[in-house]
Amino acid sequence: MLWIFLIVLFAAVTIGIPVVFSLGLANLVLLFLMDLPFTVLPSRMLSGMNSFPLLAIPFFMFVGEVMNHGGIAKRLVKLADAFVGHITGGLGHVNILASMFFGGISGSAIADTAAIGGLMVPPMVEQKYPPSYSAAVTASSAVIGIIIPPSIPFILFGIVTSTSIAKLFLGGIIPGIIVGLTLMVVTYLTSRKHGYGKRQEGQQFSMKEVWISLKEVWPALTLPLIIVGGILGGIFTATEAGAVAAVVALLLGLFYYKQIKIRDLPGILLSTAKTTAIVLFLCGMAMVSAWLLTRARVPVTLAALLTGLTESKILILLMCNGLLFLIGFVMDLTPAILILAPILTPVMTAVGIDPVYFGVIMCINLGIGLVTPPVGTVLYVASGVANVKMEELVRSLLPFLGALLLVLVLLIIFPNLVMLIPNLFY
Repeated sequence: MLWIFLIVLFAAVTIGIPVVFSLGLANLVLLFLMDLPFTVLPSRMLSGMNSFPLLAIPFFMFVGEVMNHGGIAKRLVKLADAFVGHITGGLGHVNILASMFFGGISGSAIADTAAIGGLMVPPMVEQKYPPSYSAAVTASSAVIGIIIPPSIPFILFGIVTSTSIAKLFLGGIIPGIIVGLTLMVVTYLTSRKHGYGKRQEGQQFSMKEVWISLKEVWPALTLPLIIVGGILGGIFTATEAGAVAAVVALLLGLFYYKQIKIRDLPGILLSTAKTTAIVLFLCGMAMVSAWLLTRARVPVTLAALLTGLTESKILILLMCNGLLFLIGFVMDLTPAILILAPILTPVMTAVGIDPVYFGVIMCINLGIGLVTPPVGTVLYVASGVANVKMEELVRSLLPFLGALLLVLVLLIIFPNLVMLIPNLFY
């Protein structure tokens, strides 16, 4: 049954049918083969979208839109520059650190690429960084946006697998920091080798500049603390945290930074609504797929197949990650999580792998797919921001892609890097 579903799905995607309609077609084929009425599709789709935790997604998307329009991203870049701008490859480090700050508020890699890329690529090019290299730093560091909490992919994974979103958020903290530091090492080595950013060599670290920048941006930096602290303290759920973050971000943009006007709100709300509609439609259709495949006992069959091949948890995890990496080349992050998480998570749980750990690993792996051709959506955004050809961007991206894969392998070998903080709190 799984093979029929996948063949129909990928065949439809290959000939250019949008993923959500390809999913619908695959679901109809399964309904026919399982002798179920077609009315199951709309009823299950609507029940899949009728989920309180899903409300967190439009709230966090709204936060990202407000940050883009409210001048917060610009101030985050200024703070990052004060911290790391003096190091060799300074603006590259600024780009990465700004992505870590931004990702800790928006939870979206695409929003990160658009906001930070628009601010960082022009000055990087001005300081003699090649445009393709500037875009590569921007694209690779945007992956951090889906690892450091809050994370929209973590929310989706938690919803479709009934896994604790709070634990997933905590599990992403150390991996997100490791990814950022690893990308900074690659930036330092490549900048030193090629002599990028020479004009910035005279810049020195200044505690005064850090303090000035921090005074401007500290209210925005309280958002991740409000979100994670509120969830851990039992004050509110992830959905309620998103609502609180949205209100705080809007108040900052309107009254503190005063860079958002009332007339800007319809455009911000419309953009948020468009993105949310796409995600919710995908969620509803993917929930139908998950229900049908579970009813067909696909997870049980897969678990038996894998345990029949090997009893080693790490080998099973490596095989699963190899599959996810290949899927990342041809499918975007959101539909991949929605389709595969309900199938693979029970398999991983059956062989003794914690669903929180697997969720973090899965999201990071599919996040790498955002910067791999031909479907990597972050690549297209970065290419457009920097106005460079895709092949040039991919060539410059290779060292950073290698670094991301190295971190993924590290997390597979040392699972405590993911589970340390969740285990401390729970």
